[in-house]
Amino acid sequence: MPDTDDRHAGRPGLSRGAATPAAAPDPEMWVSTTGLTKLYRNPWTMKVTRGLEDLDLEVRRGEVMGYLGPNGAGKTTTLKLLTGLHKPTRGAAWVFGVPVDVTRSRRRIGFLPEQPYFYDHLSGGEYLELAGRLSGLGGREAAEMARRWMGRVGLQDAGRRRLRKYSKGMLQRLGLAAALIHAPDLLILDEPMSGLDPLGRRDVRELLLEQRERGVTVLFSSHILPDVEALCDRVAILLEGRLERVASVGDLIEGSAPVVEVRVEGGRLFEIPARLAAAVERSDSGGSTGLRLREPERLQELLGWLLAERIAVHGVTPVRPSLEQLFMAAAEKSAFHAQGVRRPA
Repeated sequence: MPDTDDRHAGRPGLSRGAATPAAAPDPEMWVSTTGLTKLYRNPWTMKVTRGLEDLDLEVRRGEVMGYLGPNGAGKTTTLKLLTGLHKPTRGAAWVFGVPVDVTRSRRRIGFLPEQPYFYDHLSGGEYLELAGRLSGLGGREAAEMARRWMGRVGLQDAGRRRLRKYSKGMLQRLGLAAALIHAPDLLILDEPMSGLDPLGRRDVRELLLEQRERGVTVLFSSHILPDVEALCDRVAILLEGRLERVASVGDLIEGSAPVVEVRVEGGRLFEIPARLAAAVERSDSGGSTGLRLREPERLQELLGWLLAERIAVHGVTPVRPSLEQLFMAAAEKSAFHAQGVRRPA
């Protein structure tokens, strides 16, 4: 969609209508935004679409942050604003304490877009060497680093193959190598696991963990929530262009309501008493029955009833929700709010 008319937009580092630049961010925050907003206007219908609204976000030096949200939430818009590929409608953004409209803010960034462009007449090695030269490496160093990174991402046997013959997963690995070839201090990755098989995802996870050990700051968007849960120090949840929540994975899970699962003998007909019906959810599978108790403080009451009914208990397990469940709950909450509907209990 064509960009909004930026004649009325504030320059990065200036809020619209402000007379002075926005205050510089904390130097330990290697990515920082204040009121960052991007609106798109269709020139034919003049309809304005919100891509991102009033984003206040900070990414600390040395951390790995996951940027989560459904399609159209504003993740790619945010990353393009941070890398200078889009201009904000209003608000301010800094990278390494430098406003994003200043070229030097991008010198220490490694960027992998959601849909990277590849010159398909080049070989994998030639493409990486070109990426190295464009990132400031000398000719000899670029050639050496290209060979090293082809091996590091598992493409050492495809170094001379033309990119038109690469699979989607191979291109994704090559794009990640291009983002890393100049040893950046900040990685901004848009869906880095896209198109990868389970082994490829494992390799990328190990690579990102290796970069974190090296002290590299990583901001990446993803739909693959188990990978986010395994990699991230913190996550930011974006819904409909607005930041819903920022927290550590541990805080999200610890702050959620606990559930207790009680496994009992299967195949037996019984009815949960009315006093417990609202707190217990039953599921039958694999020859056994699971009772999910949403009010753990009533566990003794549930066990006492099972004992009185002579229903054998096979196990009692506290269950914490996964990041995926928490994300879906946040999305559901946002959808209800957007429709002006009170969420059911």
